[in-house]
Amino acid sequence: MKDTRYFSASEFICPDCKSESMSQDFIADLEQARRIANISFKITSGYRCQAYQDDLKRRGYQTAKAGTSPHQLGVAADISTIGDDKRHTIIKSLLTTFNRIGIGSNFIHVDAADRYVAAEFMRNSNRIWHYRR
Repeated sequence: MKDTRYFSASEFICPDCKSESMSQDFIADLEQARRIANISFKITSGYRCQAYQDDLKRRGYQTAKAGTSPHQLGVAADISTIGDDKRHTIIKSLLTTFNRIGIGSNFIHVDAADRYVAAEFMRNSNRIWHYRR
């Protein structure tokens, strides 16, 4: 991925393998949501390789319990959020472009696994969920 108006490619790099394999369509949709929100999005997780995903599972992260993660497919990002006002603004803007949003205590997960991946990795559309502590 190339740097975009609102995001640097480095924000989406896997902390384990140091590679980045994000879908350009996903990034374009994320750019649109960011433009609508008119506030910065701090990306805390983008692409994840299998080794990093396995490590998260070993450490018990709820976000890594399901089968293949949309992060591994380059169609997901986690956005840091602090404060209800900012969370509301980000979620409202994401809903203009995305159908799948997970809400954690300090982050928002967004993915497009329902649109941009092969059928065997399809996830249900129109979902909002929360992560338990």
